[in-house]
Amino acid sequence: MKTTKRNFWLDVTIFMALLITVITGFLLWLAIPHQLASVFLGFSRREWVAAHISFGVVGLAGVAWHIIWHWDWLKALRGRRLDKMPKKVRANRVIDRIMWLTFIATNAFGVIAWVLHYGDQVYLVRMPDRLHVVFGVLCTILMVIHLVLHWKWIVSTAQRCIHVNFGVDRDLQKSKTFEQG
Repeated sequence: MKTTKRNFWLDVTIFMALLITVITGFLLWLAIPHQLASVFLGFSRREWVAAHISFGVVGLAGVAWHIIWHWDWLKALRGRRLDKMPKKVRANRVIDRIMWLTFIATNAFGVIAWVLHYGDQVYLVRMPDRLHVVFGVLCTILMVIHLVLHWKWIVSTAQRCIHVNFGVDRDLQKSKTFEQG
């Protein structure tokens, strides 16, 4: 499998895992009562928490794998000064660094909250829970910005990897370009 295709499918896996993690997180935060006996859409709060944690771990593993695959590129960027980079690359790098810090904080406070609640019969919202939510929301916002900054790559790679048409027929576009040129 080519590197671009491999990266694309890893990114799709990360996206799906983190999307489910975000959705279950928002449901746990806003829709599902904090009593352990609560049931929402036929699933208990414990089952929602288990889904949230499971998909979060899959997303975390995917992000770790993503970093491993891009390690040489990340090392090369480390030596470059921020003020010498083009604006778009600089913006991307700043967003990525802040996103990475919020991602680490989200996971760290999530683990702390989980450890504190392990075996509890009564669910009390504690500071690590609140920090997990705050950093999770910030991380989600930064991930959306990250996707917007990479949208051109996402669309072009999706068209090549899964032959999805995002409203532009590539053959028609090429023929129009050829006729105009």
